[in-house]
Amino acid sequence: MADVDAQFLRSLFDEEGSLHTAGRTALYRLYGPEGLLYVGITICPLTRIRTHLREQPWGSRVIAVRIDYPDDPEAAERRAVRAEQPRHNVVFNGPVAPPPPDPASRPRTRLTVERRRLAELEAAVPESATHVRLLARAIAAKRRRIADLTRDLQDAEGAGVRVAPRPRKERP
Repeated sequence: MADVDAQFLRSLFDEEGSLHTAGRTALYRLYGPEGLLYVGITICPLTRIRTHLREQPWGSRVIAVRIDYPDDPEAAERRAVRAEQPRHNVVFNGPVAPPPPDPASRPRTRLTVERRRLAELEAAVPESATHVRLLARAIAAKRRRIADLTRDLQDAEGAGVRVAPRPRKERP
């Protein structure tokens, strides 16, 4: 593989090995030979899809994946499930759609995930000076992300309206 190809492939993934999404939420569709199997949203599409493939009884039938990044992923997921009727979606496939999600639930979940990842990074034992620098950068980035998510959560809980996640700043 050419060096340019390797650099391109590395650029697709973040430090944790997930597909680099710049903080955006992905809408993904999983297809089988009989058609659409499942529609979902996630901030780590490859990790989530791998989980479905391993843990769902229908995972072995997945033959294709489609990933999109809509502006309002929650609404796009609701519309896709209601219109496309995937075989294995339970939520939104019934006669009455569930109510929209609590506006603070997404920032609260992201904040919990980022705090856990920060704790894991802070507990890591570095193997070399390079590892120390990488860990220090990752810890600083997680602390900034937690501060942003804390503000988003406070905004969402205070206003009671849906708050779009702040875009992540690109690394230099």
